[in-house]
Amino acid sequence: MKQIEITVRLIDKIEDAIAKLEDKGFKKIRESDIDDTYLSNLDIQIKKENIQEFLKHSVLLRNLRLDGKEIKKITYKNKELDNNGNVISERKVNLDCNDLIKAEELFNCLGFYKLIEVKYHVVVYQKDGKEFAFQIVENLGNLIEYENVNDFEGKSIYEINNAKQEMINYIKGFDINITNEYDVKKAFELIKKKYNL
Repeated sequence: MKQIEITVRLIDKIEDAIAKLEDKGFKKIRESDIDDTYLSNLDIQIKKENIQEFLKHSVLLRNLRLDGKEIKKITYKNKELDNNGNVISERKVNLDCNDLIKAEELFNCLGFYKLIEVKYHVVVYQKDGKEFAFQIVENLGNLIEYENVNDFEGKSIYEINNAKQEMINYIKGFDINITNEYDVKKAFELIKKKYNL
């Protein structure tokens, strides 16, 4: 099954956007904190044009705190992009890991280095099977992630981009002010900031 999602920048204050959803019957279902460390092994100069290449050659050490529990994992993400750099789909490989410090040491021994850290708080609201994940990202701002649960296997880029536009329109239908970007990539944006690209 191939799913798609959008991540857009929130223009409204987060409290105002949440109030608009609560007025429409959305309920908060969970909160979490996520610390992601991206490690890369690419040995070339980083430029804006090759950030995606760095991310493709990265592993992600994730520490997720949810409901008083810590979930630690090593993740590899393989994102399929269109010609404009928008994410068409994403495949993830996850491995549970109870010691991320040792994992980072191991990757350092294999020639990996810390590319970027991404830290954010997530508050998820849900109604009728639709979920909006508000992400408060350190050094970046507030985002909304919205996953489409339909199967997009075999769909064309045109069909996927149309579905993403419908998803943006769905969020805006709640009178929430967002940007028209489909895919704000947290690591990408923070790498640009860190390396002044």
